[in-house]
Amino acid sequence: MSSQDVPGRPSVIGRGVAPVVCYAFMTAVVNVYAGRVFQSLDPAAVAAISFSLTGVLFAALELGTRGSGIVAMVRARWRDVVAINVTTAMAWLTVLFSLKYIEPAIVNVLSLAVGPVFVALAGPILRRSSKTVAAEMGASAGIFVLILALTWGSLTGRSAVGQIGHREAVLGVGLAVVSGLASAANIVLSKRLSDSAFSPKSVLAVRFFITIAASWLMVGAAAQPRLAQSLLPGLVLTAISVVVPLYLLQLGVKHAEPMTVSLLVCLGPGFALAFQLFDRRLTVSPLSVGCIMGITALVAWGVVTRHRAQRHAQPGRVAIVDAYSTGRHLPAALRAYGAECVHVQSSSPDLHLVPAEEGFVRQLSHDDVDATVGELRRLQVGLVVAGAESGVELADQLSAALGTPGNGMSRPGSRRNKYEMVTALRDAGLPHAATILSRDVDEIVGWVERVAGWPVVMKPVASAGTDNVVTCATPEQVRAAFDKIVAGVDRYGRNNTEVIAQEFLAGDEYFVNTVSRHGEHRTAEIWRYYKRQVPGGHIIFDHHEPVRADDADAVAIERYTRQVLDALEIRNGAGHSEVMLTARGPVLVECGARLGGGQVPEINMRCLGTSQMHLLALAAARPAEFLRHPPVAYRLLEHPRHVSLINAGEGGVVPTAEAMAGIHALPSYAYTVMAMPAGHPLPRTIDVVSSPGFVYLISDDPAQITADYRELRRIEQTLYEPR
Repeated sequence: MSSQDVPGRPSVIGRGVAPVVCYAFMTAVVNVYAGRVFQSLDPAAVAAISFSLTGVLFAALELGTRGSGIVAMVRARWRDVVAINVTTAMAWLTVLFSLKYIEPAIVNVLSLAVGPVFVALAGPILRRSSKTVAAEMGASAGIFVLILALTWGSLTGRSAVGQIGHREAVLGVGLAVVSGLASAANIVLSKRLSDSAFSPKSVLAVRFFITIAASWLMVGAAAQPRLAQSLLPGLVLTAISVVVPLYLLQLGVKHAEPMTVSLLVCLGPGFALAFQLFDRRLTVSPLSVGCIMGITALVAWGVVTRHRAQRHAQPGRVAIVDAYSTGRHLPAALRAYGAECVHVQSSSPDLHLVPAEEGFVRQLSHDDVDATVGELRRLQVGLVVAGAESGVELADQLSAALGTPGNGMSRPGSRRNKYEMVTALRDAGLPHAATILSRDVDEIVGWVERVAGWPVVMKPVASAGTDNVVTCATPEQVRAAFDKIVAGVDRYGRNNTEVIAQEFLAGDEYFVNTVSRHGEHRTAEIWRYYKRQVPGGHIIFDHHEPVRADDADAVAIERYTRQVLDALEIRNGAGHSEVMLTARGPVLVECGARLGGGQVPEINMRCLGTSQMHLLALAAARPAEFLRHPPVAYRLLEHPRHVSLINAGEGGVVPTAEAMAGIHALPSYAYTVMAMPAGHPLPRTIDVVSSPGFVYLISDDPAQITADYRELRRIEQTLYEPR
């Protein structure tokens, strides 16, 4: 069985449907319960007790998990947080009062079933990536007609509660409709927050502030609030109507589109009607039964059609920003799934890397965001991904402007700027390396002596590939490294005006390559790095090997990496995370929102059963199929070692095929990638760019790999000499 075959694993729609159906069931329970108790109690008192308890519970859970990170998230998305607080207050308070005037089933219909119409019309405005299929529009229209029929039945006495007063019916219907519109807006706003890395608990921790305040204000204004009598109903409501069902609803919102959620909650009236059969005051109304059966059928039609549309949708065009390095393989991988590619070259690509030269329907050179967005819209691009580190920022900007699935934009700089990256981890309450960003070398030296201690790592703010990453053991070495960094440019041609100093993390270093879609992460591989320090303090790659997914250290690192991805709001696309396993646990070295470098996809497929390239193409072209993969998608089938070639001398040339014959003859030899053509001059290896290339050794015998690795290093001693 291949790694993508996961029998019994629900689709992304399945994972969204089940929680929302449970939510609809529990909502019906509370509407029937509330309809009975609110005839004699003050709804505001019950709401005040219930939402106060709920708000305290989820706020405590989030503070315990994220600490001050939840405050930073709220600050970044404050407009959405305010909006969802307003709509939550409107939804809950109006529905509680409407239950005093009309039957629970009608309240359930009116307050929930107007949602699809609202989401169909307003959803794309509130959330630009929301799309509605034709069947969902038809289901929404049909449900709306049935709502009118049920409303007419309520007004004319043909509903299950019989004749009610005209004024009471109009007031109850009006309140229920307002509640429904606010509830529908809540679904879309919850999805917006979910798109920005808010977990279900995070949303529930921040959405009740206005509801709590409004409820207690009404309690204070009431002549006889009857708080004592409302305490028990408030506790019951907290459990059965807020904590559990709303958490289920948020899970559904995370996994499904707002339109699907808004249709599914319309199942509540059927549950409510079934519960009313146990109420001796009520008789079964044929009109209510007929309308609710019709609504249920329309819900099923809309949800099934959405599922089929997602399964059979033709992949849209994908724009790749800077298809260099590993990204040059992406066009071919996407073509295998029927997706066409557009290439966007950023204004500062890494010209040291090999680009993709074919496989695109159009090649664009970026100059202005609005102009590039206009051209991508004309080309009907549905997804933008970064092909290399230099494309990360632009890919985020283009995704946000197009309204296509992308990464969170509350702090996009954290995915490139190494200092902002550490700040994001700190705000999320995750372990992180002590770090300072400064233009003043004296400030850095003082910070090292007071805070970090020796040795310390110096690096540019936003470069890559171990560019100018230097370990320093003395103030003099710090000053020399600082001067060298600020005197030059990074790999993308930008001046280094500031320098990062970071505590030296002692331990074993790993990298984790991931792919994400709609905030769901899949781990493609976990490898352990083996590095060496060369003269001048530079740290270079020596070799790395994959670790089993069930290895205890790998499990801890993988769990931590998922938290890092969430903190950096990496929600759509690839991720390359370098993690040090220290005495205090996993700590991030740095994370790139792009493919890992130095990959040969066919080697990964052979040895691991999958590859990050394959998963990224699948996520782009067939997201539902991608999300059926298990969280850890790889298995160790064969044992490879990726060996970085190192030129230890001050000069030399790239060897010819004949010169490489000794390496090719090694028993475990599998593959070679050279960075430059034979005969090209070589510098001394001090980083990724100056490495001559790499070799893959593959064998199930660790001793054979070790012996061949040592022989390779022996051959290297004269390999780069001119011949």
